[in-house]
Amino acid sequence: MVRHDPQSMPVDELLYEEDAAGSAEIVTREDRFREQMLISERLNDYYIQVVAEIRASLERAEAEG
Repeated sequence: MVRHDPQSMPVDELLYEEDAAGSAEIVTREDRFREQMLISERLNDYYIQVVAEIRASLERAEAEG
């Protein structure tokens, strides 16, 4: 039996390999999605902080003004 030749592999083994490859791809997509979500959350936190600093700066300028 040739390992990479689907014609020569038993059906059970072929199905297992296809399923394992599909599962690995799903895990990879989920990992990438989680990474992107973390990056988005960090950016959102940063933007909230920046807006708060800008508002505080504008309030100080109005108070001095």
